[in-house]
Amino acid sequence: MSANTLFEHFSSIDDPRQQGKVQHPLFDILFLTISAVIAGCQGWEEIEDFAHDKLSWLRKFIALSNGVPRHDTIARVISRIDMTQFQPVSLNGCKAVVNSQTAVWLPLMEKD
Repeated sequence: MSANTLFEHFSSIDDPRQQGKVQHPLFDILFLTISAVIAGCQGWEEIEDFAHDKLSWLRKFIALSNGVPRHDTIARVISRIDMTQFQPVSLNGCKAVVNSQTAVWLPLMEKD
């Protein structure tokens, strides 16, 4: 799977942050969050923990060039996204990836 498939879907979501202060691209946070939720994570701290645990897998798809975003950063960014933009895009993007590349997501379920 290429993250490009998801990136194409999510590129229409407006990033509400001041661009000069962004350390983690919106797509990195979205990809991380969606991957963590698919793996069963249920909170911001679990999403951050997931990123640390699955860092090598995540870096196959996203750079995380400034490291793993902290849970409070993930929460703040996700809470500021316009959900009227996010919901249809996330549904269509995830369907496209999961339907075409189901095996790629299996490592998310494995314990390290």
